[in-house]
Amino acid sequence: MKKFFLLILFYALNSYAQFTEFHPELDWYTIKGKHVEVHFHEGAERTARVVAKIADEVWGPITSLYNYEPDKVHFIIKDIDDYSNGATYFFDNKIEIWTSALDFDLRGAHNWLRNVISHEFTHMVQIQAAMKIGRSVPAVFLQLLSYEDERRPDILYGYPNYVISYPLATVNVPAWFAEGTAQYMRKEFDYDNWDTHRDMILRSYALDDNMLTWEQMGVFGKTSLGNESVYNSGFALTRYISQKYGEDKLEKITKALGTFTNFTIDAAFTDVLGKDGSQIYNEWSSYLKDDYKKRSQAVLENLVEGKMIAKDGFGNFYPTYSPDGKKILYISNKSSDYFSPASIYEYDIQTNKSKILVAGVRSTYSWIPGENKILYSKISEDNPNSYNVHDIYIYDLNKEDETRLTFNLRANQPNLSHDGSKIVFLFQKDGTTNLGLVDIDGKNFRQLTTFENGEQVYNPKFSNDDSFIIFDYSYNQTRDIARINTDGSDYKFVIQTDHDERNPNFDKDGNLIFSSDETGVFNIYSYNLDTKEKKQLTNVIGGAFMPDINAEGDIVYAGYTSTGYKIFEISAEEENQIKAGMNYIWQPDPPLGVDKPNGDINNFNISALKNYDDYETPDYQKEKYSGAFSTLTFFPFIRIDNYTIANSFLQKIKPGVYVSSSDMLNRYSIFAGGSINTRLERDLFFIFEYKNKLPLISDLGLRPELSAELYSISRKADVDVFFGVDSTNGEVTYDQIIPTSVTYNLLEFDFVAKHRLFDRFQNLELRFIYSRYTATLNSFIIQTGDGPFLYPTTDDRYFVGRDFRVKYSLEQYAPGRDMEINPVGIKLDMTYDYEWNEFNNTGEYKVEDGILKPDYNNFNFHRLEMNGWLHFPLFNDHTLTARLRGGTILGPQVPDFFDFYLGGLIGFKAYPFYAISGNELAWLNLTYRFPLWRDIDARMGHFYLDKIFLSFHFDYGDAWNGDFPALNDFKKGAGAEIRAHLTSYYL
Repeated sequence: MKKFFLLILFYALNSYAQFTEFHPELDWYTIKGKHVEVHFHEGAERTARVVAKIADEVWGPITSLYNYEPDKVHFIIKDIDDYSNGATYFFDNKIEIWTSALDFDLRGAHNWLRNVISHEFTHMVQIQAAMKIGRSVPAVFLQLLSYEDERRPDILYGYPNYVISYPLATVNVPAWFAEGTAQYMRKEFDYDNWDTHRDMILRSYALDDNMLTWEQMGVFGKTSLGNESVYNSGFALTRYISQKYGEDKLEKITKALGTFTNFTIDAAFTDVLGKDGSQIYNEWSSYLKDDYKKRSQAVLENLVEGKMIAKDGFGNFYPTYSPDGKKILYISNKSSDYFSPASIYEYDIQTNKSKILVAGVRSTYSWIPGENKILYSKISEDNPNSYNVHDIYIYDLNKEDETRLTFNLRANQPNLSHDGSKIVFLFQKDGTTNLGLVDIDGKNFRQLTTFENGEQVYNPKFSNDDSFIIFDYSYNQTRDIARINTDGSDYKFVIQTDHDERNPNFDKDGNLIFSSDETGVFNIYSYNLDTKEKKQLTNVIGGAFMPDINAEGDIVYAGYTSTGYKIFEISAEEENQIKAGMNYIWQPDPPLGVDKPNGDINNFNISALKNYDDYETPDYQKEKYSGAFSTLTFFPFIRIDNYTIANSFLQKIKPGVYVSSSDMLNRYSIFAGGSINTRLERDLFFIFEYKNKLPLISDLGLRPELSAELYSISRKADVDVFFGVDSTNGEVTYDQIIPTSVTYNLLEFDFVAKHRLFDRFQNLELRFIYSRYTATLNSFIIQTGDGPFLYPTTDDRYFVGRDFRVKYSLEQYAPGRDMEINPVGIKLDMTYDYEWNEFNNTGEYKVEDGILKPDYNNFNFHRLEMNGWLHFPLFNDHTLTARLRGGTILGPQVPDFFDFYLGGLIGFKAYPFYAISGNELAWLNLTYRFPLWRDIDARMGHFYLDKIFLSFHFDYGDAWNGDFPALNDFKKGAGAEIRAHLTSYYL
């Protein structure tokens, strides 16, 4: 159980959502280029200036390729967390960039900012060019609401029993085409190219006949390896189309996706290429398999790869021999769907068994000499302002205890000196990494390198005598191997070529053991620092990385296969079996090797774009960020609201629109909507969120998120008004029965303050709710002895409510490809309300100052409620969920207007919503869920079906007033549920 909660915590820490929040404690600035505005916080100015320069330089070449130019684009630069990514919000004309350079085991080394800016801007241009209407209308929704027949007598209609909302999307670009074109950019840039990592992934898939299918390429929602393969395959197929059919076809396919009649890439291909998607895919994949087989034949005939010793999981990294040589440690994600949730494992060479040592570690690590302790780095948010950055820790295996050595140092990839006194590591600031040094206790920080222009360093290792440090270095493409003395002197390159050299280590004689792609495939090599003699030690078809070597000369390394990274061990004898000339035939410009010329690129200074100098930037004028809002985004909808069966179909149609906009930094946002039908029944809401600094409160270290919410709803009910009542012989008669209607107006205003507690998984919400419910009897005419008389409209404000609420929430879920329909994790809501209400529950009235007013009763009370979910993993993606809900209204019994309700669509499903209610409530739900059908990979039109889960549930609970009922009287229910995971429009 303890391990379960620890893993949930670690998984949640590595989720994407943590990096999207706004930090109001920072001062933000803006610089303006010709086409873009760049907004950045203090400490990220260098990156911002380079971004503005790059964005303006690539604007023309990319927009000309698609014959489309967007409005001014806003770039948001963040250097808050140790996180690498770019995100394009193509409806808002906004791009967010995290300054930390990408160090991803499925990608080669490229200049981060040149790569990510061109990639994300291509997204902006290509996807906007493919929109059917424009970026102001992302989708039109079709909605259908229906309600239970069962309801209380004083309620107009029942609780919803089904809710359908489906978008008619105005953009339908498949994932592979969006990412493929974004990586393609302009091929002349060479900011992202067909490097040996991309070739490794696709080659391994093709040779093992394990490529993504045509349908799988269109959507995400896979494992880390599967999602990256969408990028990779998309890049390769985009290049194939450009090479065989012409680069101009990329624009034409994009425009074809924007026509109203095309909802799939197949239709766009047919229009532009004269072949549908399956035909193009089969043509391309067949070519790839044949081509890779021919170019790999010599290697396949002389494989020297050793024995696979760790095959579980697709992310196995950094293998090292233990000091006694009997164990091999390595990092592995084991059964996780993603790379990030990794841990340190120990492999026993004699028993061939592995066991976990330290959970939640993804970095390099070192043994502490003479002690059963391990040094490593991991992300923590226990820093000022809760930034998620790396720090160094020591784990005592005997005591199972962790000690933190550094605080907010952004220290990653640590390595311990052989004498156990010093730790070298890399740290990041403003898009540049450098090497740092601290003592074994984490103190006396010293910066070794002084890079400041986006240079990147990786994998530092002490030499055998601890006199110098070896490491990877990159600025443009690929990596080289450099060294620096431990006093910061004598920085120089050891191996610097056009190839990619990385992961240096030392054998017992001081020779370098490293990985290089000089044959087109990453293999392990040895290099004598004195004689400069180099020797190839492996000959693999996937890739060999991160070597470690023992005293006997045996090597353990991370090897890439079509199912991910595995751990291999190769003996010293096998290292001598490699024959000359048995290498892979590398092709730098696949698939066809020939690019058709494109004339429009001649309109730009392509030489300056390829031979860039980002050390110098234009003299941009920095100014305080003053706020920039996205344009209003509209989501029209047509709703069939089937809440009054007697109404005509026309009256059930309720068209409306949602509207949203936000500040570029997400400091402020609005979300509003409204709908109305032919009876003039309305649904209106308006939500304003404020996340900026608050005077005085911010100085105390508090940063609550504030919001104001307004809801206004009206409903009409047809009624008859009776006059002249008479009773004769038990029969009631009336002089007149006049039909009219009652309009119910429900108004609510909420003021909300939210604040994070302790960590990002726990939140405290304070909410004040003001409610006012009015029933308006519409005017009608009666006949009197004096002629017709018009009864005026009368208002009955029958409820005025005030509620002060305190809510504590905890929510931690393990990220996984099934988390939407089969979550693993915990959720807890604890809510306290103090309500003071005026409610005319008797329907009585009194005269005050000659005016008839409702005779209110005061209902002031405390309400407590707890809702808890525990989604526990069992085996093979089976889960058991326990949900517990309890509630009580403290004090004397109050009318059922204030009751808890237990049944309905999201509760005790065996009973209608209004069937179970009371001032007290208790409910237990147990749900067993498991996959019925995985990886279905079926597509019909623009619908893609991925998986189906089946669950069985049991409910036990009740609601009541007064004393606790006998447990035998509690209601019971059981049922089953099918959950299907579909994707529409590739989104």
